[in-house]
This record gives sequence, C-alpha cells and structure tokens, in this order.
Amino acid sequence: MATEAIRNQAEQDVDPRVDLAVLRTELAADRTMLAWLRTALALIGTGVAFDKGVQLLHERRLASGTALVHGSHVVGLSLTAIVTILLAVLLWQYRRKQVELARIKGAYPPAFSPTTAASLVVILLGVAVFWVLTLSN
Repeated sequence: MATEAIRNQAEQDVDPRVDLAVLRTELAADRTMLAWLRTALALIGTGVAFDKGVQLLHERRLASGTALVHGSHVVGLSLTAIVTILLAVLLWQYRRKQVELARIKGAYPPAFSPTTAASLVVILLGVAVFWVLTLSN
C-alpha cells in the first residue's frame, strides 16, 4: 500500500527534465527575440540614414538644377514601417510561445518580461521615427 502511494506521488510530480527543457526553450526564445530587436534597430537606423541621405542629395540637385522626382522618401519610410510591423508580429508570436511554455510547466505566463519591455520600446521607437520622417518631408 505504501509503495503504491509513493508511485502515485511520483507520477504527480513534474519531471525535472521537462522543466529544464522548457527553461532552455524559454532562454532560446529570449535570445531569438533579442536578436530580432538588434536587427530591427539597425534597419530602422538604415531607413533614417537612407531617407536623410536621399533628402540631402535631392536638395543639392535642386540647388544645381539637376533634380529628379522626389520619390525616394518612400524607401526610408517603407523600411521603417515594415520593420516596425514585423517586430509587432514577432512580439505577438513570442508572447504566444511564452503562454504555451507556461502551460507545459503548469504555471502562469509571466505578465511582463524584460524582453517584452524592450520589444515594446523598439516598436514605439519605430512608430516615432516613422512619424518624424513623415512630418519632415
């Protein structure tokens, strides 16, 4: 009888290997999201640099009288907008994965993680940069 009670208790306990596997998966998801954040910041900066560089070239061509159509502003805006939208989608997928991993562990998903906070900051930065670039031309 005592052996059966011990066996039932052991079946109810969570296997530590599952906890470690979930932890490794959570850390891998965090690293992946942070890599996306780094890439998004670089692409937003590239969009700003491209937009301002084209604007400077256009102003110089206007001064010299060889100006072309002022349509290159779209590239910088598009790059910033696409990266910001992509990052928002990635954050949504990241949060879904956190909920799924918490369910596997039998715990509640974290309400707010540092990776989520950093992602929201970069998304807000992307929206602000897009807004500023739109108003600047």
